[in-house]
Amino acid sequence: MKTKFGLDHIDYEHMSPVIIPRGYTKDYIDGKITHNDQLEKVIDSFKHVNEASDITLMEGTGNCAVGSIVDVNNAQVAAMLGADVVLVANGGLGEFVSFVSFLLEHGMNE
Repeated sequence: MKTKFGLDHIDYEHMSPVIIPRGYTKDYIDGKITHNDQLEKVIDSFKHVNEASDITLMEGTGNCAVGSIVDVNNAQVAAMLGADVVLVANGGLGEFVSFVSFLLEHGMNE
């Protein structure tokens, strides 16, 4: 995205503030990474990108629940930042309904 759209005004660290590589979940469980650490990274990155850009588009990873294992899922982030959500579901109506329920449970409005 950075190269394709010439986003030279945005650092990579602000494009993906929370990356979950091998061992991350263990570090979270062991307290080496905290919930607040993650939220601060997301908020800081959002501020940097938003201030430097005319438009801010955020893409979640996978589905709404990704990140739940470390208590920072896509639905929580969208709600926290007051972002509108465009939900794309590859499954059927059941998958769509479960994702909408998850979004509502985590603070998104209808």
